[in-house]
Amino acid sequence: MLSASSRHFRSHRVAGLLIPAFSPDPFPIRIHKSPPLPNPNTFPSFTTATTSTHNTHPSSQSQQQTLLTQILSSSENAPTLLQSLHNQHISLNPNSFNLVLISAAQTNHLHLLTHIFKLAVASKTQPLNSNCYLTVAKAFAKADDSVLELLRFTDQVLELTRPSITVINRLLFAFGQLKETDTAALIFAHVKDRSFSPDLYTYNTVLEILGRAGWTGEMLRLFGEMKEAGIDPDLVSYNTVINHVRKFGEVEMCLFYFKEMCEMGVQPDLLSYTAVIDGLGRSGNIEESLRLFDQMKKRRIRPSLYLCRAVIGNLKKMGKVEMAVSLMEEMNSCASGVSNPRWKKRR
Repeated sequence: MLSASSRHFRSHRVAGLLIPAFSPDPFPIRIHKSPPLPNPNTFPSFTTATTSTHNTHPSSQSQQQTLLTQILSSSENAPTLLQSLHNQHISLNPNSFNLVLISAAQTNHLHLLTHIFKLAVASKTQPLNSNCYLTVAKAFAKADDSVLELLRFTDQVLELTRPSITVINRLLFAFGQLKETDTAALIFAHVKDRSFSPDLYTYNTVLEILGRAGWTGEMLRLFGEMKEAGIDPDLVSYNTVINHVRKFGEVEMCLFYFKEMCEMGVQPDLLSYTAVIDGLGRSGNIEESLRLFDQMKKRRIRPSLYLCRAVIGNLKKMGKVEMAVSLMEEMNSCASGVSNPRWKKRR
């Protein structure tokens, strides 16, 4: 039987296929040689035909602040002012541009926000940082009945950036940060429905989003689809899958993917070993857990403090107190060889 999350995800895919063709964008991005004179009552078109290697930031903080103040004084006219800056080969720094996006988001008009964002994407010169993408994702997350607008925006970004899918990847990552799993799944399905090919980073991002949400079945289905598409999983792919199946107690499956990654020539790292060793120990297979623990150390991978404590705790639960004490003494005697517990922060 399908889980509720799986049914939800698949219903989004069906919904995406049934959505009718969009009406023309009221504020399209067009390519033209000579931008029209700025009109404060209309959104400008951003030329992608003219890019300059001499694009610069304002030379001082005060100049940056002056430009930002002018733009923020009237959010509705922000596209016109940004077009003017682009024509002069001037761009805002990413933090300042994010403030413009935040101001647009506060107007509760997604058209304004997405148009400003598309201006930056089309310009190929306006830098965008992770906060800019997060601002866009937050605006859609807060908006009501924004599915059609989101898919239209996705289509426009795809057309502006083809054949690259980097901007979509970063948008997916931003929605993942907000735990907007439904939205990220919808965008991903829509990208594929429009015959764009996800890359390794796209798959890794969506695998993590699905796994973190507990959509294990969909995560594994996507992992298989990824391999069928001819994209070889890397260390990040395998670690994501192994970690999330471990969380649901699927130790045999965890071990299966661990062995598969080794057979495929992907060398496990500390995170890979931690998931498998801890999972085996919790399930009572302490012998295999210790074997892999020794293998990891022979490969000169320093165990984390979290892993050492997990192994010691599992030994105690199995009544192997002497082995637990021995490992604890070994850990204390070479404390400098124990790495920082990065894994614990990622659990």
